[in-house]
Amino acid sequence: MRIPFGRVAGLALLLAVACAGDTGGPGGNRGTVTMRMMNTAAGGAALDLIVAGKVIATGVQYERASALATVPGGLQTLAVRRSGEAGVLASKSVDLTPGAKYTVMVSGSLASLVLTPSVVVDTGLAKSDRANLRIINISTIVMPQDSASLPPPIPLNVYITAPGVAIGGASQLSLDARVSSYSSLIYFDPGTYVVRFVTPGTTTVVAETPAIPIAAGQVRAVTLQRQSDGIWRTSVVAEE
Repeated sequence: MRIPFGRVAGLALLLAVACAGDTGGPGGNRGTVTMRMMNTAAGGAALDLIVAGKVIATGVQYERASALATVPGGLQTLAVRRSGEAGVLASKSVDLTPGAKYTVMVSGSLASLVLTPSVVVDTGLAKSDRANLRIINISTIVMPQDSASLPPPIPLNVYITAPGVAIGGASQLSLDARVSSYSSLIYFDPGTYVVRFVTPGTTTVVAETPAIPIAAGQVRAVTLQRQSDGIWRTSVVAEE
């Protein structure tokens, strides 16, 4: 099965919205949203997420996701800090849609954290008897309004196989790496998998994960990000 990714606008904070309710008026507190954070920032430090001055996730380790928390909707300031410290590493004002479910992706490095936006309408439900896997592309490219100024596409195919299996046949996913994207869950038999990102029409692997063991009921999110030096980096986040 080959699944194309949806497209979203790239800014500086990946907010994956799982569902949305009535937007109401601009700004202000318009009900509540649920929110969690995924820590993919190189350096391995545990991080805290602060919303409207309140710590809603604390001590989130590298390649881990926090539990869901309920926070006010409307225009709020999101901030990330090294766990337990006072200084903020990055922050962003975001208008949170009431009733929505957000995942805040924190990537980059501790010296230069990247908080990047993506909209998701269906993330899928984890199955207790299956290995559950999703792919998240984290893009820092700001797409211009003028279509004549769009940067060229960066197409990649995604192959999810057992370790050591040669690339061949149709890929499970395709994506344009210019644009942040967040796939629904994909289901496999429990086992060990490798995710490879490949230039279409070739067997050239631009990035790949280490072997990922996934037991029945476990959820893993593979993230891809192109760094400022042009090198692709992956991480594997344990969601459950």
